[in-house]
Amino acid sequence: PLFPLPAKKYEAFPSGEEEVDLTLFSHGSRIRRREVALVFNAIDSVEGLTQVLNTLAEYDLRVTFFICGEFIRRHPEAVREIAEAGHEVGSLFYVYFDMTDARYRVDKDFVKKGLARNEDDYFLITGKELSLLWHAPYYVVNTDIVEASREMNYTYVSKDVDPLDWVTSTDRAVSTGMYASAADIVLRILAQKKPGSIIPIRIGQPTDGQREDYLFTQLDLLLNALITSGYSVVTVSTLMEHAE
Repeated sequence: PLFPLPAKKYEAFPSGEEEVDLTLFSHGSRIRRREVALVFNAIDSVEGLTQVLNTLAEYDLRVTFFICGEFIRRHPEAVREIAEAGHEVGSLFYVYFDMTDARYRVDKDFVKKGLARNEDDYFLITGKELSLLWHAPYYVVNTDIVEASREMNYTYVSKDVDPLDWVTSTDRAVSTGMYASAADIVLRILAQKKPGSIIPIRIGQPTDGQREDYLFTQLDLLLNALITSGYSVVTVSTLMEHAE
């Protein structure tokens, strides 16, 4: 290396453990290890994916991706690229829509069929199986959703840090303080994360608006800050294993 690695400045652990639910998994252990899971949600566009994969390879990291059926159908080559890079890949359901919308009847049978179809499409493209991890579009969760996936041996993966990287630069988002630059989002993540945190990052550009910049362009900045704080970046399944 041209320069020595930065010295680590270990943060103190929280004063106590928080209960971990391995059916609806929102975080790992708070006191056993300094580690977090970065999860990358691939929804509809591929912008930033190559940069993300290259950065993860440079840091020799294996992380978790969640891929929806629309992404698989639109970008099969990108899906194969993720699979061949050796990352853990979970399901983001067969279609991407708001499951709380009253126009749709979302019951346990619907959830099971959507998960199964996504498994089939992923296998046809990659020849590999999806991991039994998933979350619904927009991280919607209710009893039927969790129970249906549990009956198929899936674990629902939630989050405990929301970077708000999906917020576009509308006047309302700016006025309420929800919108932030990518650099400020990194600072927000660093302020909110704890040992065991699950931190989602969106691949691509939102289809319902624009941002001046995107969190995935600052991935190296985020990784450097986590590493210098003494954190390891792991997959969701590793986070679960270390929480048991």
